[in-house]
Amino acid sequence: MKTKAIFLSLLFTTIIFTNVFSQEMKDDTSEQARAIISKYLNAIGGADAIKNIQDKTTIMRGTAMDQTVTIIIKQKLPNKLRQDIKAGGMDQTLIFDGEKAVMKVAGQTIKVEGKQLEQLKLESTMEMMLNPESLGIKLAYDGTEKSGENLLHKVKFVLPSGLNWVAYFDDNTGYKVKESKEIESQMGLINQVLEYSNYQDVDGIKIPFTLKQSFGPQTIELTVSSIKINKGITDDTFVITE
Repeated sequence: MKTKAIFLSLLFTTIIFTNVFSQEMKDDTSEQARAIISKYLNAIGGADAIKNIQDKTTIMRGTAMDQTVTIIIKQKLPNKLRQDIKAGGMDQTLIFDGEKAVMKVAGQTIKVEGKQLEQLKLESTMEMMLNPESLGIKLAYDGTEKSGENLLHKVKFVLPSGLNWVAYFDDNTGYKVKESKEIESQMGLINQVLEYSNYQDVDGIKIPFTLKQSFGPQTIELTVSSIKINKGITDDTFVITE
């Protein structure tokens, strides 16, 4: 069950605005945030290229707690998702049909509800970064910080539930290189850090092929071995059976 809590967080993706900020300052920072996101979208191939993605299958592999991990993620517009994880002889499946979600592990079927379900609804859409505010997400630019020789721009996101996360974008490349997220898990509220690197071109879209996830003392590094876009994933893939 510990593995379940760890890997479910892979899909679940900022500080709440305080009253001391004026509405004008909020508007100014949200405009800056949108500009950073726009630069990111252009860097990875452009908004039109992202809009053309109808479905995507990603296969990743790595090692966690001395166990080999394989993760297969299938996504389809508008917001359907299936994630299959194989780790140490234990299989876990997460299915989101666009409205409801379940996780199947160790012969049990567990409903995903509350804030976990809300986060999953947001993370499952492949077009979330095109217009986060249309999904009820609040944006704010939060300045810069250094990472080695690189300058990173920070954009804060506040989910409708009040959960917060921060995305870090490289000033030079425009790529998103890190995220820090508040995650509502079965262990309570935890903080998750995701690092992205090794961007490669897949059908005209730049996608990170190396992902490093940290949560508490645990860290897992995943390498993308395959990404397939618009190969015609059927709706049967996302059917939830009782």
